[in-house]
Amino acid sequence: MLRVPHRWCVALLLLATCGRGEPEPADLQALRLPSGALLSPDGSWLFVANSNLDLGVQSSTLVILNLRALDNSFAEAPQPAGAELSVDAPCRVSEGMSKEAGAKGQEIVECEERYFIQREHSVRLTSGAGNIALDRPSGDEGPWRLLVPSSLDERAVTWIDVVRGAGGIEVDCGQDAEGECDAAHSLQRLGNDPNGARLPSDPARIFVDREGYRFAYLPHLLGARMTLIALDAEYGPTITDITDSSEAFFASEPLGKGTLAGGFAVDQRACDPADPPPTTEGCTRPLLYASHRFWPGVRLFSVETGRDTLVRFGNHWLLGVNPYAAGDRPFMGEIEFLDPEIGDRLLAVHTTPPSLSLVDTSQGPDGEPINDPIDSVALCHNPNLLAIHRPAQAEAMAFVSCYSDDQVAAVALGSFTVVATIPVDDGPNELVVDEARRKLYVVHTLAGTIGVVELDSASPRHLQMIRRIGLGG
Repeated sequence: MLRVPHRWCVALLLLATCGRGEPEPADLQALRLPSGALLSPDGSWLFVANSNLDLGVQSSTLVILNLRALDNSFAEAPQPAGAELSVDAPCRVSEGMSKEAGAKGQEIVECEERYFIQREHSVRLTSGAGNIALDRPSGDEGPWRLLVPSSLDERAVTWIDVVRGAGGIEVDCGQDAEGECDAAHSLQRLGNDPNGARLPSDPARIFVDREGYRFAYLPHLLGARMTLIALDAEYGPTITDITDSSEAFFASEPLGKGTLAGGFAVDQRACDPADPPPTTEGCTRPLLYASHRFWPGVRLFSVETGRDTLVRFGNHWLLGVNPYAAGDRPFMGEIEFLDPEIGDRLLAVHTTPPSLSLVDTSQGPDGEPINDPIDSVALCHNPNLLAIHRPAQAEAMAFVSCYSDDQVAAVALGSFTVVATIPVDDGPNELVVDEARRKLYVVHTLAGTIGVVELDSASPRHLQMIRRIGLGG
């Protein structure tokens, strides 16, 4: 089946809505074009952002899956394929499995999602919701604060507090009776000033600082811009800097081949106070990496913390490819440090050509990271997102979702080889590793489901999709 490059997907989904009447309110107990997901720190909940990329309903939503209830349901014998489901019997064998596969215990058990989502935990936010980032503004014992960028309608970053108590959780974004988040929880302008500069178009993946600096970073897919969000402003998070469009933060296609320029993802290099890179000024400011989208490499940057403004450093080419071979397709996807506490190795997803690189970010003679690619492995088509499985007593493994091939590549990080390519549902996107359960959650944007892949190496189903949240087509 012909698959469309990722950057055209939104346009085609929008065209599909032409001629329709007024859309209905978004269902608060459903998965619909899900885009982002985040595991709660206590492992009890899976937060899911429904994108509404086709504008088929009135808004995006944030819904919360009760994972403990799902565990209990998956432990029970499922209903047969095609059975009607209910709150008392929410799971069945998928109709898509053959009798032979079922006889070998290879079936996929699927559960209807609405029986594991409470309406009072769901909220509505601006359409085009993307990934979900976690902040803890009051430390480990305080509320979980979720940050969700949205790219359509009134583009914004919505912040949502999840408060834990004896009776469970409560979700707060100033929502009304219909679950619509209020304007105070929607960041749209510089300084939260009605006359301030507008949040640029096409926000990509938001990242929350993990080294103690109270900032979040938001690259933009187009327009070559980066947004900085201060997390401890007086009335909640505030946009404090948006880079100028005339001074491109992100590079365009190499050798002047085109005009597309943008970023995709951010990660942070750890700083050792005993041996700090000079650009960190003695570990008093962060050192961050951002992947370009249409240039094969990364930009290093930081924050002038006293002024809450962005500081740019150099660009680093990560792959020796012919820049003319890629057309106007994206080059780079997600980046993530293999060991965030050390920061000497960076994994970088290359959308074009489809591959995963291991980058040496150890410090050179001048004290700065050398940023040299040291290994690379080919992947399935249109890879974008990355998650790392770090078992205590086994080899670490990277998982990369390949949107065009409906597959997830599993890369053993000791040998740096692809050890499995896992078939999944339509449009695999966000990946979430659940180390406690030894499971990988795969968000399928086009299928409207979440797959569950077995990570227990002792299981005969190791690196297979064994479960599905939501019903397969």
